[in-house]
Amino acid sequence: MSNSVRLSIANDLLKVSVPKNSPFLTGKHRIFLASVIGLNEDDEANGYYIEIGKSQLSDTINELVGYFKEANSSIEYDDEIGSIIHVYDEGRETFVEATELGIQIKSNPPKSITVPGFQRKLKSYQVPAIAHLVGLRNVANFSVPGSGKTTVALAGFSILKSKGEVNKLVVIGPRAAFMSWEDEYKSCFGKDPKSIRVTGSVSIRKQLYRKASNADLILLSYQMAAQDENRLAAFLRENDVMLVLDESHYIKRMEGGKWASTVISLAPYAKCRCILSGTPVPNSLEDLYSQMTFLWPNPKILGTTDEYKDRIVTKGIDAAEDIKNELFPFYYRVHKSQLKLKSPKYHRIKIKMRPFQQSIYDALAVKLLAEIVKAPDERSKLRAWRKARLTRLLQTASNPGLLSQYSEEFEIPPIDATGLSVSELIEHYAKYEKPSKIEAALELVNTLIKKGEKVIIWTSFIHNIKALAKLLKQYSPRIVYGDVPKDASENESFNREKMIRDFKYSKEFNVLIANPSACAESVSLHKVCHHAIYLDRTFNCALYMQSLDRIHRIGLDPNEQIHYYIFQSSRSVDEIIDNRLKEKQKRMLELLNDDFAVLDLEASYSEISEESEEEEDFTAIVKQLKTQYE
Repeated sequence: MSNSVRLSIANDLLKVSVPKNSPFLTGKHRIFLASVIGLNEDDEANGYYIEIGKSQLSDTINELVGYFKEANSSIEYDDEIGSIIHVYDEGRETFVEATELGIQIKSNPPKSITVPGFQRKLKSYQVPAIAHLVGLRNVANFSVPGSGKTTVALAGFSILKSKGEVNKLVVIGPRAAFMSWEDEYKSCFGKDPKSIRVTGSVSIRKQLYRKASNADLILLSYQMAAQDENRLAAFLRENDVMLVLDESHYIKRMEGGKWASTVISLAPYAKCRCILSGTPVPNSLEDLYSQMTFLWPNPKILGTTDEYKDRIVTKGIDAAEDIKNELFPFYYRVHKSQLKLKSPKYHRIKIKMRPFQQSIYDALAVKLLAEIVKAPDERSKLRAWRKARLTRLLQTASNPGLLSQYSEEFEIPPIDATGLSVSELIEHYAKYEKPSKIEAALELVNTLIKKGEKVIIWTSFIHNIKALAKLLKQYSPRIVYGDVPKDASENESFNREKMIRDFKYSKEFNVLIANPSACAESVSLHKVCHHAIYLDRTFNCALYMQSLDRIHRIGLDPNEQIHYYIFQSSRSVDEIIDNRLKEKQKRMLELLNDDFAVLDLEASYSEISEESEEEEDFTAIVKQLKTQYE
């Protein structure tokens, strides 16, 4: 037949073979196949070919099959393509069934559920989320931070394992989450997991994959998954795996992201899939695409990338509601209001700056006002200029000794004090006085320790962490910041996990000093610590809120009171930061009660705040300075 077609895969090429006189070689068919599908004409044989990635192969094959069927063509294909088509058809049937079941479970949520071997008492709002996971198999849990998403995933795994549907739990996520998964497993099942962390050299990882056949829990980072895609795919094929993406917004890139393309390629090999994120849409609706496509790759739940992008552009704001309705059956979200935690107490402590500290602050404030007219016009340079000046005010209000140091956190060099009457004070500040905030922190820590409490001190600056660690050396404080190795694979005796474990489980270590960028995610301290001191804060509300959640989350005794001590240097940038953070926090809490909260909890810490609000932050500071100094 002149309109017959054969599809085959050879040497990583998808080939479309047709007879010499086939109508598919000319006219509208040729335009469609070459221009729309993107096939290349085969000069050596009749037909077309295309080199295509695994993640797009199924879509392209099924689009071609659909096109040729509409043209009443006779279609043949090799075994590999037949298998892809079969999986696609099965996936479509499963998808339809899951859609109906998801609506049913969310409309009539169960009130109880039995989890084999589970020792942790479930919260009422966790029960429907577990039933949703077990029923649909491929689901998203978009519950707010601190609501127990890990517990839900472990409970779902236990039920599916008892049914013989899965035998391994593979979690891909940030390395900072590894310890949390192991700790939560023990809390849920009353025993340590047989866990494997896939890290190290290629040769070491090969051995770990072999050992993983005897493990219950396999943990690896997104970076490692991308490097080990083929080896991980083989492991998924050889075992019945529940594959979880923790902090799934890490794969938010819709196009060009290696991590996203890797997990989407791996998805079909898993028996069931689950994604966990409290902020699934940190920047825009595009962030949902890779996450949801991982869950339902065949067929793609949101269509092709081009279709989805076109939809967002065409419909604009209306697209959000439509997409939310379509995805409704496949995600579960516990809102902030459902946690019903006892409200924490905020102690805003005004602290008068020391005389020399005040002199330095005054000089920098006056200099900033004088330089405003000289601010650069170019956008990137203006942002850098603002960041440098705001950071200097933050440092002075916290500890002027920071000014003579390179700021690793904000990539700001030591201040050039040339022309300032206080240049000598800045260069040798530590000789003249101790910052009032530091003294207040030492006094409060001593008071809390005497009462038998543990306390965490948050500061944005590494030099503050090191200084406080020396001043509190009698308590052997644990410290966490960017340069501290992540786990024992990097440094056995000195690493972040050891620091956090010491603080959580040892009576000897009652003080933890950290900066939010290194310790504000995937760390739970609420069982042992109920007091947090904020020596200083930036305008970054997302990191601030994450740090608050470290000690204020489910699992707290209903009668337990959480205390936050917010230190503020009087008549300084601290007061503006406090006001701005209150405004931003209110907006974010409102968003956390939406299903798709568009906020960035992964904002770059090298920026004082999100770019969209930098100008407002800076304007608020300038307004305050003009009131005080003009």
